[in-house]
Amino acid sequence: MFGLLKNKILQYLDFNFQKTDSIAIFLLILSISYIKIFNITEIYENSLLENIALIPLIISIIICFRFKKHKVFFNVLALFLILMILRELSYGRVIFCQIPNQPNEFYSWSHYKYGYLAHVGVGIYIFIIALYGILNKIWLDTKKIIKKIKFPIWTFSLGFIFTILQIYFEKTHNTCGEETVELALYCIILSLCITYTKKLK
Repeated sequence: MFGLLKNKILQYLDFNFQKTDSIAIFLLILSISYIKIFNITEIYENSLLENIALIPLIISIIICFRFKKHKVFFNVLALFLILMILRELSYGRVIFCQIPNQPNEFYSWSHYKYGYLAHVGVGIYIFIIALYGILNKIWLDTKKIIKKIKFPIWTFSLGFIFTILQIYFEKTHNTCGEETVELALYCIILSLCITYTKKLK
């Protein structure tokens, strides 16, 4: 009984290391080396590294929108990735709210009379994504994908580790650790998009 259950679970798991995961590991090592070599102690908002981290997210969005199968699932994923980009830009705050003569400081949305509308807009956007997924029965796409593609253990494990580290560094205000791990995490998301779309073709 136990052996049968074990075999049934294993048939949905992929223990192979995905080649695309190496992108995350390579960029993590490269960014840490860069920080150490140039003795960088803090990475500011809207910095070069933070903007580079948007590239794998943008590529992931393009991949999701261009993929022809399971459109509901990949459209929802792309829309959530857009939300992640907006979050990285503090929903536009790092573009429009720079404090004069202080290139690394930005006003909070509460500084503005109608700044709260930025958060309202984000809430409406999330609601629209959820409504789109529900109305188009996203669980049907999800069920089909789970049956077709084995769960890539290494990729999800790396994603989980990078997420925990990112939360830890954010709470300890270690901007160097936060931004480098965040870049690696976004590369893992790209790896997942590449892996799933490639195997679903």
